[in-house]
Amino acid sequence: MNGLELISLAGYALALAGGFALGTLFGQKLVADVSAGLRALELRVVAIESAFSGSSTQTTAASTAATAAHSQAIEHHAAATEKLAAAVAGQSAAAATSAKPANSTPTQK
Repeated sequence: MNGLELISLAGYALALAGGFALGTLFGQKLVADVSAGLRALELRVVAIESAFSGSSTQTTAASTAATAAHSQAIEHHAAATEKLAAAVAGQSAAAATSAKPANSTPTQK
């Protein structure tokens, strides 16, 4: 490599570093502007939703029934999980009592 090629490579490295620095600075500004715009849009959508839905604290019979069904399903799942855990514990206890000692040699036929 001669001196001209080294200077050219150094110039490319400087351009790369400068582009990275400028991209980082403008990228942060762009992300901040976009985030602020999205927050404003989200607030407007929430205002429109609350205007059309009325009071947000009002519950209906359908949502109450769905909540009751969901809690009943969770209780059923918890009972099934406990039953499975008891079966696994019993199986591991049975396997532990029937296991061979570690220093025994296998039998050959």
